[in-house]
Amino acid sequence: ETKRSLTKFVTYGAISLTVFVAGFAAFSNKNLVLFIYERILATLGQYPYKSINAFNFWGIFGQWQSDNLSTTVTSIVALTLVFVSLIKSVHKKTSAYVLLSGLYLAGFLFMGRMHERHMLAVFAPLAIALSEVPYLIIVYLVLSITYLMNLRYSFVWLNESFKEIFSDFSTKAISVLNTSTLFMFIYFVKNKVGEKLPKFLFTNSIKFQKEVDFGKDISISLAKKLMLLILLFSAVSRLWMLGVPRNEYFDEVYHAFTAKIVLHNDSKAWEWWNPHPPGFAYEWTHPPLAKLFMAGSMLMFGENGFAWRLPGALLGIATIYVIYLLAVALFKDRLVGIFSAAIFALEGLPLVISRIGMNDSYLLFFVLLSLYLYLRDRNFLSALSFGMALASKWSAIWAIPIFGLIFLSRKRELKLSYIWFFILPPLTYLASYAQMFLNHGLDIFWGMQKQMWWYHTGLKATHPYSSTWWEWPLLIRPIYLYTSNELGGFVSRIYAFGNPFVFWFGFLAVIYLLYLTIKKRDKNLALVLFAYFVFFVPWAVSPRVMFLYHYLPSVPFLAIATGYLLRIKKSYAVYVFTLFLLSYIYFYPHWAGLNIPLWLDKSYYWFSSWR
Repeated sequence: ETKRSLTKFVTYGAISLTVFVAGFAAFSNKNLVLFIYERILATLGQYPYKSINAFNFWGIFGQWQSDNLSTTVTSIVALTLVFVSLIKSVHKKTSAYVLLSGLYLAGFLFMGRMHERHMLAVFAPLAIALSEVPYLIIVYLVLSITYLMNLRYSFVWLNESFKEIFSDFSTKAISVLNTSTLFMFIYFVKNKVGEKLPKFLFTNSIKFQKEVDFGKDISISLAKKLMLLILLFSAVSRLWMLGVPRNEYFDEVYHAFTAKIVLHNDSKAWEWWNPHPPGFAYEWTHPPLAKLFMAGSMLMFGENGFAWRLPGALLGIATIYVIYLLAVALFKDRLVGIFSAAIFALEGLPLVISRIGMNDSYLLFFVLLSLYLYLRDRNFLSALSFGMALASKWSAIWAIPIFGLIFLSRKRELKLSYIWFFILPPLTYLASYAQMFLNHGLDIFWGMQKQMWWYHTGLKATHPYSSTWWEWPLLIRPIYLYTSNELGGFVSRIYAFGNPFVFWFGFLAVIYLLYLTIKKRDKNLALVLFAYFVFFVPWAVSPRVMFLYHYLPSVPFLAIATGYLLRIKKSYAVYVFTLFLLSYIYFYPHWAGLNIPLWLDKSYYWFSSWR
């Protein structure tokens, strides 16, 4: 056996060396050995720095630090330790792909002169290693996210005059996280080998094990009563003083203002070339459905803040009920639905967004309703609702992968009713422009779509309260939507800001349920987690300025994940909900713009980034 292994080693080594030399031979016109030596020396002489925008071990100490002997010694020691640590496990239980991915990862982390792109080599062998060490999927997911962040950082740095989009602390924190994945990698290989890969993450050809047995569920009657209390609580918190402030604030100067233009059938609402009036702007950067709802409300209740905010507030209340229905449809347990709905009702970001005349509340309601109806196999209504979501905001397209996962995980057969998804969404989208077509043709419609695309892909604006996608789950940078003058020791502010305990507890719940999903192979948990990530992680590649409220579509799935966890750990639920409720009451004036003493307002800024 030893002789056979040695023969294979020598054979593969000879093949590798031949390929290596052949790669140089095609470009050499002189002594091949000398040419290879010169090219390697020239390569090693470039960029004599420990880390060249790479978020690795050396990035912890800063970028572009001079390379020296310590870098070489550290890399040799690290690679040796990783090789020695893994070789026994690999030799006995797994293939060489495990060792290869570990060495590539160690090389990126500890070798000097690394660029951000050098992490790419890790992913191919690591993807194959998942079939033998399933828990390495956690390492794969972490590295996928940090790799995207590192690429984005370097791209902006190179193309925008060395602009750093992350703070120094953030880049070093990501570097620490990347370095820690090597220790996770070694631990999983040495302790978690031999288990079968949770195949449902990649195919629908496996029979899923029975969902978790939660124990005794609550009765339908009790569920109705609890749901009614949650909706009444939400209605009061969303409708109370809805008309204050009386004038447009934040992006209402675009959305609500244009809704008034639509109400008066002014063609400027559809003509992007018109100059904007001082302090306002014609809003054509999003589809018009939300503005049509606002215009209809103003037609009934007058042109005032209450009227243009009312439809969004009502949809915000209805969203809570849809979350209940969605959770029950997934987990066949009414208490999971009640917990999920209550958590979402105690979350501050959906509260704030439902009380402002923008389009996010519309997007959220119609997307969730469409997913619920699709789960219930109501394809006509699901397609119609999805069309209304698209007619509210383009980011509804991120529901499409969720539809696909539902279809695959439930091994559904193709039905004739699926054709509605190819008919109703485009028709609904076109119908939302019906008023525009009264005075304009298809050329203006198509021109507006191009303007929308150019705006969202080419917007280079900056904002002091902007934030990046990875900061949202941690609630690092909220945003002021409105603030009054500080008169008589009182102030009124509206802050787009989550309930910190719901955010942080929910994020930990997501991490725990990621582990639980792999362990239990639960298709419904996988769907919730996938939906949570798919609605905000793609913002990592967005070129435009971003804010915390872009995280909103992920919050319902954060609530469902938290509700599921509390259902499992039911004995802790009363304590967790007490904390959520108390923090909701405490922060409510900060979300709703109530006039409060300055001393109370000052108590809200727990961190400097919250100011």
